[in-house]
Amino acid sequence: MEQVVLEYDGQRAIFNASGGIYSPAEYSFHCQSVSSTQSPLLVPRSATDNATMWTLSFTDLQIQGFSVTGEDFSYASDCAGFFTPGIWMGLLTSLLMVFILTYGLHMIMQVRTMDRFDDPKGPAISVPQSESEQLLGSYRQVSFH
Repeated sequence: MEQVVLEYDGQRAIFNASGGIYSPAEYSFHCQSVSSTQSPLLVPRSATDNATMWTLSFTDLQIQGFSVTGEDFSYASDCAGFFTPGIWMGLLTSLLMVFILTYGLHMIMQVRTMDRFDDPKGPAISVPQSESEQLLGSYRQVSFH
């Protein structure tokens, strides 16, 4: 659609479609709200046109220019985008979380044990946790009452 012409009481107002009203030839166009004020898809042709004195609003607009058969519209090409801001934020947040998880797993897989000073043929290295535990372990007595 290129323009909407409104005639009332001898006055003519012309609104140009801003480029957002289109569909493939075999589809119809559908939009929940087409207006000349909020997120305008219809704009006055010029600043001096009578259209500046009018506000044009369509609710649940559906039009079809070609391949019209019967009384029903064909499949509708909707004006609302598939990705809303909420969907974009969810996708970006999920992508960030997957990146952080992948980076963390990569870092964990790169951890290597320090066996540079270990002799595989010699006795195992024993590292006590604290001196008091080592002493208590050797003198511990078990008594039953």
